[in-house]
This record gives sequence, structure tokens and C-alpha cells, in this order.
Amino acid sequence: MRRHMLTLLAAFGLAVSVSACAETDHASFAVDTHYRVLEKPVAVDDPSKIEVREFFFYGCPHCYDTEALVEQWLVGKPDDVNFVRSPVLFINGAEPLARAFYVAQSKGIFDQIHKPIFDAIHKHREPLFTVPALTNFFRKYGVEPKEFNELYASFGVSTRIRQADAVSRESKITGVPAFTVNGKYVVLRQNLKTHDELFGVIEFLVEKERKARGG
Repeated sequence: MRRHMLTLLAAFGLAVSVSACAETDHASFAVDTHYRVLEKPVAVDDPSKIEVREFFFYGCPHCYDTEALVEQWLVGKPDDVNFVRSPVLFINGAEPLARAFYVAQSKGIFDQIHKPIFDAIHKHREPLFTVPALTNFFRKYGVEPKEFNELYASFGVSTRIRQADAVSRESKITGVPAFTVNGKYVVLRQNLKTHDELFGVIEFLVEKERKARGG
């Protein structure tokens, strides 16, 4: 009987301990410390899902370092989460690469060319910051110069550039990489110690939105 009681007490103690840890983890992500709530929500691409949006610049070394972690996180991404990448325009010289991002999407070669652009700039030190350099680079992926230049200056790509710039401004993004969740929350990366914390905050906010939807 005594042994049975000790076992029950031990199990109860473990349950309390796990619960306490969960509460601590839950409480460790605080508004205005680990994330900020936007005064006015920003429109999302797919309202039927919970959006996680990454703002980035191909020329940013921190974005390059974060890319592998993003890809790893995407492997286990829940079906109700829509991940969106947004190139920023507020960095000097960012527009050519931002336009190239949308050219790649227009041609359906984004998955093949996204990481190679990062690698070319940061690993191979290729200066892909001008239209001629990007034209030559895209040629390796089957996009001829004439087509690249037409798409680069097209109404469709120009429209998406304006939309991306508007979203970053409305989201109050001032540096990259930056992450928002469902157009409502901005993750405050400067207050996070590890990459695990970064994705911990993202998942915490996703769950917050999921519960708000009754999920």
C-alpha cells in the first residue's frame, strides 16, 4: 500500500513538474519583449490559413544563415499554416534582387533558384546586385535574357513589388530577417537568444491564432 502511494505521489509530482514547465515556457514569451502586436492587422495572402511571413533580403548574411533553419522548420509545418516569403525594398540596392525573386516565381523555378541565389552571393561572392548580373544568372536556369528583362519590368512583377513594399511598411519592418504571424504579430528577434527561441515564438503565436479560431 505504501509503495502504491509513493508511486502515485511520484507520478503526481512529475505531472505537476511537466505542467509547471509548460506554463513557464508559455509565459516566457511576452508581448513587447518577444513579440509586438500590430495596431492595425495586415492583410494575409490566404485568410483560411494562419500565415507566417518572412521578410528577407538576398544580400543579408543573417538571412542567409537563417534560411537553412527556415527550411528545416518547413519540413514539419502544419497544414493550417501558410508560409510566405517577402523580399524587402527598404535596403539600398534591394530592388533588383526583389524583382528577381518574383521573376523566379513567375517562371515557376523558385524552388530551383532560391538557395542558389543565396549561395552565389554569400558562398561564391558573386555580385548579383545588378540587372545584367541577374540576367546572366537566370540564363543558367533556362530563362533567356529577353524573357528575363521582359518579366523583370512587367506589370505583374512591378505590382508584386509594390505590394511587398506596402506589406513591410504596414508591418513596421525595419530590419531583416523578420517574421510576422497572421498579419498581427511581429517577432522581436533582437530580444531572442537562440534560433530555437525564434521558432518557439513563431509556434507560440501560431497556436495563439489557432486557439482564437477555435482550433
